[in-house]
Amino acid sequence: MEGCVSTIGRKYKEDLDQQVKDPFLGDYLKIVQSKAYRRLAFKTQVLSLPDNPHVRTRLIHTGEVMAISIMIADALGLNKNLCMAIAAGHDIGHTPYGHLGERVLSECRGSPFCHNINGVVLAQHVERRGQGLNLTYETLEGILKHNRETTIPDFGKDEPREHAAVTYADKIAFTFSDLNDAVRYGYIDGGNLPGCAIELGATQTIREHNTLNALVAESREKGAVSFSEGSVFANFDELYTVLLEKFYLKIDFSIQEMILRKLYRNISEISDIDPSFLVSMLTDKEANRFGELMSNCSKPSVKDINHCGLFEILPYLTDKKIDYSDPDLGWKPR
Repeated sequence: MEGCVSTIGRKYKEDLDQQVKDPFLGDYLKIVQSKAYRRLAFKTQVLSLPDNPHVRTRLIHTGEVMAISIMIADALGLNKNLCMAIAAGHDIGHTPYGHLGERVLSECRGSPFCHNINGVVLAQHVERRGQGLNLTYETLEGILKHNRETTIPDFGKDEPREHAAVTYADKIAFTFSDLNDAVRYGYIDGGNLPGCAIELGATQTIREHNTLNALVAESREKGAVSFSEGSVFANFDELYTVLLEKFYLKIDFSIQEMILRKLYRNISEISDIDPSFLVSMLTDKEANRFGELMSNCSKPSVKDINHCGLFEILPYLTDKKIDYSDPDLGWKPR
């Protein structure tokens, strides 16, 4: 199976291309040194700001997606550096409080807020003091297209296969790790796991191993990255339904939802920049702090909030005309 051999290009040339010969390795290095990547350490995967250090944050999840995507790429002969770059950047556009934030901001703005689009906007127009990271087209497109909600994603025949590898790595990573954390916090009884989880394996490591083996075998047979058939897939798909019913929908995020709505309303009154975009850049910790201040007074003082990372970035956005709902990939080299 052939992977992506080279890039069709970046938006503009730069000196880093001379220092790091592999363009996708260059992308990876840029992303992991970005502010957006650092913020993931304090953003929700499923549970907000967990006390237990072994529970996943958005950054830990990102590392697990990188690891699994590299295993898929290694087994199928794909470009490991491109997989690593896409995986590193796939969630940099996430809001505080995870998918709850995405839903609430969509309701507040009256149109969908999508973390995958937001991630591409951040990478192109916000990082490096508004100059952008100047990533390759393949990495940006992979970040944009990683979020395919369907059980069996559809990949274009001309798309790099690495896009599919990261999409499946994301699904595998969050499914098994979320099960692990659901047991850790008592949402699911570890001594009485659902049958589909038991069928996949006795431990998280074995479940992951068996699922990857099934994906690799099916992909080799079809000549494209695929995971949509057989008993392993059926059990994997059923496990997501179990997590939805017993974990994701059982968490009480009512306080966080109230904080997000207040934040959106307050920011929209003081800034001309899309408030959903500004709220999205906050960490859970910062959003909680704003929530505390808003409960005590209607307008927090500058002294109370000037340590927030958002105020480090705002000066570089004030005069820029950015459509925060547009990934802006029309510059694709021909």
